[in-house]
Amino acid sequence: MIASRRTMAAAVDPSLSRALRKAGCVVLDFDGPIARLFAGASRGCPSTAPWIAGEMLAVAEEHGCLLDDVGGCTDPLLVLLEHAKEAKRRGGGGAWGRAVDEMRSLLDTWERKSAEHAESTPGAAEFIRLWHDSGQHLSIASSNHEDAIERYLDREALRKCLVGPVVGRPDDLTRMKPDPWPLRQAMVSCVGGPENHLMIGDSVTDYQAACAVGMPFWGYHRNPSGRRRLREAGAAGVVESMAEFVVAARESLR
Repeated sequence: MIASRRTMAAAVDPSLSRALRKAGCVVLDFDGPIARLFAGASRGCPSTAPWIAGEMLAVAEEHGCLLDDVGGCTDPLLVLLEHAKEAKRRGGGGAWGRAVDEMRSLLDTWERKSAEHAESTPGAAEFIRLWHDSGQHLSIASSNHEDAIERYLDREALRKCLVGPVVGRPDDLTRMKPDPWPLRQAMVSCVGGPENHLMIGDSVTDYQAACAVGMPFWGYHRNPSGRRRLREAGAAGVVESMAEFVVAARESLR
């Protein structure tokens, strides 16, 4: 059963409304808070993110570059980041450079394809449209391919709502979150520094990147385990539904 607006409003932390009221720009992560990129397996996508991570690990193994620390890892972004950092440490060329290039290409391809089937996160589009229609700034800072993000935004007629930058996976893969580079690129200069922005993310790396740049952070995760990880990392505010941002935004815009 979906909670009524009155019930949801009563449950929303007042500090979330205060955080939104102070934010000249909301910076959203993409995969999770806006859409579940790899949730459309039955509609033509690969099985899951773990399946893609396995394919990437197989590429690394074929090149003789498999890192033991991420063997069996189910997160494609972490697999790519850790191998990119090791490749850079080794000079960026040779077998390590070729392996990372192939892994990146594989992930790029599947993300673009998955964007056509990505499952919208309940409440996210409503929040984005509400925030935009009220004249507020929105941007995206993601470790996913920018083209995949743009395809999804176009599909859902949300692109016009993003007045701020849409920042995807950097050319230098070692600058993926938790490096603060994506958040710095996503900031809107007219609203001031990072303290005048608010990051909404669903991963510990989102939180770490926000802390590194000095940006306020609110976490979202649909699963209790994900919310627990965010709280254990130090995130003070974590919600289980993007619909809570809708209610809090209405309160903050009064």
